[in-house]
Amino acid sequence: MVVLRPEDIKSLIGLSDESLDCSGIKLTLKTIYVPETVGELRVDGRVLPEYEELRCDPMCRLSSGAYIVRYNEYVKIPNGYMGLVFPRSSLLRMGATIYTAVWDPGYEGQGIGLLAVFNKQGIVLEKNVQLAQLVLFKMSGETMFSYKGTYLGEKEA
Repeated sequence: MVVLRPEDIKSLIGLSDESLDCSGIKLTLKTIYVPETVGELRVDGRVLPEYEELRCDPMCRLSSGAYIVRYNEYVKIPNGYMGLVFPRSSLLRMGATIYTAVWDPGYEGQGIGLLAVFNKQGIVLEKNVQLAQLVLFKMSGETMFSYKGTYLGEKEA
């Protein structure tokens, strides 16, 4: 696998210089949600929890806990590539991090991450702040297992 430079990403998927970071695509905060009910993961499917949207006007103070964050950026991962998301180091230094699944070849949409706040005093985030960067990797070739799942094309109004 090869990690793509920002210049490679720009030519591959046509992003502006402002959308790129030192090692990937900037992912900025659009919306924060708090899970309100139990989620279920079963062999034959899933039941997602209900969520409450937090209003950031433009700042949000978050207590320690788990939050779902939606990113502003609509991203398309080409076949033959995959993505991994890494938190900003400043987020880590505040006692918080982002967890995410693999961004599969063929996925496109406004992705989400799990924001975990470990700082007992909490953190404060401003809407549209950069939380993470998406790093793209070139696979050994295209795959017949391109993403076609439930979240393909996910987008928040």
